[in-house]
Amino acid sequence: MDRLKTTLITAFVLAILFAPTASAQAVAAKVEVISGNGQMICPSCSFKRFTYFYPMVVKVTDASGNPIAGKTVNWQLVSSIGTLPAFDTVTFTDSNGLSASRLFQGVQGGSAQQPFLQSVINAWVDGASVNFTGTQALSDAFFNVQIVFSRLDAPIGTPLTGAAGSIGTDPIRVHVDGRGLAVPNVSLRILSPEVKTASGTWILDPTQPSASCATGPGADPGSVLTDANGDAVCYPVFGPVAARGPVSALIGGLDPIQFDQSIVPSQPLTDPIAYDQYNGIQLVVTPVTPGRVAIVSGNNQSVDPGKSSDPLVVKVTDLSGAAAIGNTNVAWTVSPPGAAALSQALTTTNSQGQTQTTVTFAPNATGQVTVRAALTGSNNGISTTFNLSTRVLISALTKVSGDLQTAQAGQNFGAPLVVQVVGTNGQPLSNQPISFVITNGTATLSALSALTDAAGRAQITVQAGSTPGTVTVSAIVGNISQTFTLTIIPPGPALSSGSFYNAGGTTRIGALSPCSLVTVIAPGLAPNVQGLVLNTNAFGPWATTLASDTVTVNNVAAPIYSVGTVNGVEQLTFQVPCETAPASSVPITINVGGGVGTVNFPVQAATPGIFETFMTDGIRRAVVVRPDGSFVSLRNPARRDEVVRVFVTGMGPAAPAIVTGALPVPGADSLVLGQVIVGVQNAGARVVTSRVSPNLFGVYELAFQIPADAPTGSDVVLSVAVNAPGDGQTRFSNGSKLPIQ
Repeated sequence: MDRLKTTLITAFVLAILFAPTASAQAVAAKVEVISGNGQMICPSCSFKRFTYFYPMVVKVTDASGNPIAGKTVNWQLVSSIGTLPAFDTVTFTDSNGLSASRLFQGVQGGSAQQPFLQSVINAWVDGASVNFTGTQALSDAFFNVQIVFSRLDAPIGTPLTGAAGSIGTDPIRVHVDGRGLAVPNVSLRILSPEVKTASGTWILDPTQPSASCATGPGADPGSVLTDANGDAVCYPVFGPVAARGPVSALIGGLDPIQFDQSIVPSQPLTDPIAYDQYNGIQLVVTPVTPGRVAIVSGNNQSVDPGKSSDPLVVKVTDLSGAAAIGNTNVAWTVSPPGAAALSQALTTTNSQGQTQTTVTFAPNATGQVTVRAALTGSNNGISTTFNLSTRVLISALTKVSGDLQTAQAGQNFGAPLVVQVVGTNGQPLSNQPISFVITNGTATLSALSALTDAAGRAQITVQAGSTPGTVTVSAIVGNISQTFTLTIIPPGPALSSGSFYNAGGTTRIGALSPCSLVTVIAPGLAPNVQGLVLNTNAFGPWATTLASDTVTVNNVAAPIYSVGTVNGVEQLTFQVPCETAPASSVPITINVGGGVGTVNFPVQAATPGIFETFMTDGIRRAVVVRPDGSFVSLRNPARRDEVVRVFVTGMGPAAPAIVTGALPVPGADSLVLGQVIVGVQNAGARVVTSRVSPNLFGVYELAFQIPADAPTGSDVVLSVAVNAPGDGQTRFSNGSKLPIQ
């Protein structure tokens, strides 16, 4: 009998198995020139101010363009004309990703054959690199006269004209050589009118026109380098101020506005310096029509009553946002009136098109405060708005409703999460921004923040995620929080009328029958189970809960044989409660860890199905036992005239009656009440006995005699039918196969 149990279990498993499917430090990505490339000095020229090199500065960033701090930068000599230079060979980036190497080169006399010294130094990090060129002009060793000269070739008497923010079409052209020998890689930049602030910082004069060079390959930002012929071409990028005025061209020099004083504070650049400087180049910058006022910083602040905000900064540009517009008035207004006072109600944009103000909140301010920044005159419709909130004194944040809810995965929780804010005066506070954040589990919030209403209440809704379990959502205002605990249950199996299979033969069935074994195949039956989990009771009745699954038929719990997932197919096998009465529609409910699936399904008196197993040739055949207790197989076929037993389910009522999850009374056969028919190759066979198995739940044993004239072979057709009491229709099993010799 143990062998029989093993064979039937194998039959269950194989039938289901083949059933049809229903930080570490970032890697540098870029090293870019910040300042110091293209310098040309002349230590031996007493009439020149530029007599020593300023540091070479690079910026190191990752693939996302973020600066990398603490990165090692290696500096190496690529080539040198004349005496070898000295420089820092290893430096490190600061918090802004900047790193500088100091450059020194000895002085020597020059000649027509060697009018200058020049060194090319490479800065590299993680495979990314850039080159710097430093040039030292020499003076004649005998006569102490200048050898290297520059020349301004354009513009000559013609102003450079263009719209603010645009790139001009007429360039500045210069040439650099030493007695006919071209000097390459010397910088050319535009020096615009500058003023020094009270702190000693140089800035562009906000009332004068300005320009910079469209940056050339490998050059400092806003500059270009001479080519192999000693020629440099600078196309001006016009600044935001529309006006007419002069600028200068700096040859081989530096501008303090573009030099980061903090990177090498021991070597400050206090004013512009160059090898040569050409003054009097005229700019004519024409106006650009304002089109946008954009927020730069200061939005979404929280401010204490009676306190001032951080600066509210805007930028005025053309409609495309590309051209900044300087020297333009911006009017500021506060709403609601009286909620806050402006430090300046009318401001003017600087050379970068930016301007700012601050607001001081009233001592009794509450809720939201908006500040509008708009252009003046005919352009007053061009504006932007800052949204600020009052950081009031909050006494309490309480939960109103929505806690301890349950929802199926992927569904919305039924009620919103509602909190209330109360001030120290005991009154509800309106217009308070409440943040909501998921601190555990998977879910989707309808919003990450919400404002309290007139009753001091704020609310959001929550959609359950795909993973069952606990979800916690915190509501936060200031340093006060409340936590909601929600529970996600599985979505429940996706049951349909096509989900049910006879456990004997694994053919799809259109109805259940009392006491029979049924296999359900549907998504969601075993979402977290790999392989099969068999009934947990080695002896005694099957459990009605297995792997968090329960089954009820017409509200009666059903014993479960197995639950699992095999080859991606989720399935469950259970016994239909024997007390289930035939009906046209009976509710079948399967609960999987709290997720419920229900379908209405017919119940009829009998649904016969022959249990099968795979034999050595891979073909499924009936589970049949010969008179000596051995199982029929290809090597041990049944014989003509012998009485064999076949195992089926769904044969209908028996006497004495069977109880759900129970075996027949020991020593007394529980016989099938209906007329049992066994067919061998479509010919009737004598049925000897038909009884409920004394050892197996939901299984019947049919003993029949193989006809003397039965055909032989490996695949003789075997079938079973029954006419159950009160059932007006003959119920047929699946067609199986039986080896006969």
